[in-house]
Amino acid sequence: MWPAAVRRHGMRASPGEGDCVPERSPGIWESKKWYYQTGLYGNVLKVMDTTTSIQPRRGRPRDPALDRAIVESARAVLARRGFTGTSMDEIARTAGVGKDTLYRRWKSKDLLVQHVLEVLAVGNVPVPADDDPTYALFIFLQDIVRLNTRSDFGAILAGIVGESARNPELATAFHQFWGERRSIAAGLVRRIVDPDTPDEEVSRILDHVLGPIYYRLLLSGDPIDDAYLWDLILGIPRSTGEPDNQE
Repeated sequence: MWPAAVRRHGMRASPGEGDCVPERSPGIWESKKWYYQTGLYGNVLKVMDTTTSIQPRRGRPRDPALDRAIVESARAVLARRGFTGTSMDEIARTAGVGKDTLYRRWKSKDLLVQHVLEVLAVGNVPVPADDDPTYALFIFLQDIVRLNTRSDFGAILAGIVGESARNPELATAFHQFWGERRSIAAGLVRRIVDPDTPDEEVSRILDHVLGPIYYRLLLSGDPIDDAYLWDLILGIPRSTGEPDNQE
């Protein structure tokens, strides 16, 4: 079949360039050029084609400030609407960006919420810097309560917990997020208990310490004060060389 340029111009044609078609290698495009040799009466005698590979021009680099604005807007909408009520349209409006800008960065709401979880995991509840592991664990638990009651974290968490039961991909991201936070608490508990305590026992201790806190935060709404946190910590079986610290 003759190239489109030849069919379009009929008997006589000028040099033209065909459409670009993608190669197998990502980021590389194949450009075909046809050169037409015409006879005395305008009839096409020969069509020659050459193929060259060209690299597309790089786009502008992503603006970190715009990424932060989108993530903060996603947090605000999630806290206000919950996961189900959150839409990419509202996130884009809140961030003051176009939907094309939003979708170039995150292709779906699920992916954006998973990124929000990653940001929350990095930016909240750091490892307490204290030589006393008992007091360090107390500070860690205080931070959990503070984040869930005095910031948008608790509302975001409640919405994601409910959706995770129906959304396997979001559940995986949430389990990773929760696993990172749980590992911090596990490290503190290991400094309190006997060094030979098996991992299964440490995990059970974490259930007894963290479970009641999140039960009150997410379900019962009962208050959580410092005395309640200390009672949970003092229930941890201690190493023989670790004295109880109740002050």
